Amino acid sequence: MLLNRLLKWKGENLFPRQKHIIEFAFEIKGVKYYQFQDVFNLPYERGLMALAAYEEVRMRCTREYLEKHVKACRTLLHDAKIDIYKLNALNEQMSDRLNLSLDTDLLYKLASVVFFDKKENPAVYEPDYCKKKIAFWKEHKDVTSFFLQKPLQELIPFLKDADFDLGSYSETVKRVNEIHSEVLQACIAKNTRKASMNGK
Repeated sequence: MLLNRLLKWKGENLFPRQKHIIEFAFEIKGVKYYQFQDVFNLPYERGLMALAAYEEVRMRCTREYLEKHVKACRTLLHDAKIDIYKLNALNEQMSDRLNLSLDTDLLYKLASVVFFDKKENPAVYEPDYCKKKIAFWKEHKDVTSFFLQKPLQELIPFLKDADFDLGSYSETVKRVNEIHSEVLQACIAKNTRKASMNGK
């Protein structure tokens, strides 16, 4: 309301139907991003997405990853010969995820919920648009300078105390995610091949 009144006074009203107070957050390459004054008081749809994104940050994995993990375990458990070593490897992999300090891709996702530009409807979350927004952020700001901006430090305060190189750590976690995903996919694909061979 306050920002909207100020913007209206300056001749522009970016979010005319919003009842929440919206503030300027940061700018990247001429694109201005905004946030709700109270990040814990969001419109319903964006608020639900914020909760889901926060949970993924807390768990260090997406819901899709968890679904793949369950499917891979189920595949191994329904095999004629249960491979206990592979099951243990999947369990260790999940344990490794719980011990990650953070996953910057998940933090970007959370930021894409909290911060929006003038093209977005602040009340809703549009996943496809937010993927493009994240790609834009990554293209124009390295991971460290992006997350050390003041609004991001307020959203994710533990980042400013991180005692490691965020860029290198982010690359390492990206590779870990790729390896974990490949292991899960290999377990699932093996069962799919067996099922198709048995069906013939």
